[in-house]
Amino acid sequence: MIYAFSVLFFILALTTGIPAFFQWKRMERIRQSSDTTFGVVRAVGRTNAGWNFLGELGRSARPLVAFRVQDKEYEVEMTDTSGFFNRRYETGATVEVVYEKDIPWSAYLTLERNLTRRDLWAAAGEIVFAAVLWGVGKIFGLPF
Repeated sequence: MIYAFSVLFFILALTTGIPAFFQWKRMERIRQSSDTTFGVVRAVGRTNAGWNFLGELGRSARPLVAFRVQDKEYEVEMTDTSGFFNRRYETGATVEVVYEKDIPWSAYLTLERNLTRRDLWAAAGEIVFAAVLWGVGKIFGLPF
């Protein structure tokens, strides 16, 4: 039984860590040649259509953020990693945006970068916990 919990925690770590890793890589690429500005949340999309049929329970909020760079306005739909009913963004809120200087529409929210790092640390912790559970099962000779 302990091995099953170990595998479940490892799978949980993969489902948390893999998307966070790719998001973090994208953010790091943008950050290398970036600038910051402030934008306004124009809309927070929530949908229950199609593949996103559990949208209100999952990670479906996608804030549309408008920001200005050199007298030109850009609108970018961001990724919100808040889960379940914990929504971070409200329409009209001011948020900090990091954008690539050469490609301003390639952007992310500063808060989301911090939360992506949190997800990476959570995935690492889940992997360690899965390894500890597996090790305890092996040390005490528990059957599969």
